[in-house]
Amino acid sequence: MTRFSIGTGRRPWIAVAVSVIALACADAALAQNTNESGLRARDKAAADKVKALVEADRKHPRIGGVWLIASPVAAINTLDGKVPAMTPEGQKLYKARVAERKAGNSKNDPLEYCLPPGTPRSLWSGEPIMIAQAPAKVTFYHQFRHLIRHVFLDGPPKLDEPDPNWEGHSSGWWDGDVLRIETIGFNGEQWVDTAGLPQSPDQKVDEVLRLLDPNTLEDTVTVTDAKYYPKPWTTKVTFKRLPEATFMPEEECSEKLLEFPLKPYAPVDGGTGHGARGGQ
Repeated sequence: MTRFSIGTGRRPWIAVAVSVIALACADAALAQNTNESGLRARDKAAADKVKALVEADRKHPRIGGVWLIASPVAAINTLDGKVPAMTPEGQKLYKARVAERKAGNSKNDPLEYCLPPGTPRSLWSGEPIMIAQAPAKVTFYHQFRHLIRHVFLDGPPKLDEPDPNWEGHSSGWWDGDVLRIETIGFNGEQWVDTAGLPQSPDQKVDEVLRLLDPNTLEDTVTVTDAKYYPKPWTTKVTFKRLPEATFMPEEECSEKLLEFPLKPYAPVDGGTGHGARGGQ
């Protein structure tokens, strides 16, 4: 009787367990179907977005290719042919750099230490630039220092506190037939040109790229930097298209560092490693 009573008592629990398992399986199947449905909806939305971007990109001018500045420049002038107006602090720093270069001393120029040229200085290096044009991003591949600048087509920039770096953070958008690019988030360590135009971390660079004809690309560059310039100033550079098969060789910049003593570019304060250079 005891065995029979215990066995009989277990049967309701077995039924309950089976019901619970069945309900769990049903819930899992429902969740899986719901999840799959959500994933399909997400994938469709992504595909629709990509399709829209591709269709829009087909209507834009084709700026992709290999380009070379028409006339390399060392000292940048504004559109009226003058040196940009500077604040007293900017004038002092600029004049000191010009005097040093005239005296045969160029060791304060960051480029002498194989450091990145920064934006916009990378544009007028005088070496080829390959532009890769895609629906969501335009990428600049510079022969000079093998620099790569990504321009995501989600501009203007939406970063409140961008991580400072040499090239800044570029974001662009198409405005009819022109590509507008805004770059912010600099480290303030680079020169704007070889002559020594200064740059602060608050510098903002606006570019307007316009295809004048299939083989001519114009870039209108506006620099805004209240620390060194009382008002924004604008310059313009023109690029000529090169053959697609243009060879872009490697650059051995590190070899020139053997000409310099260690101290000017060795870290002295745990910082970026170039705080010991004068004129910064």
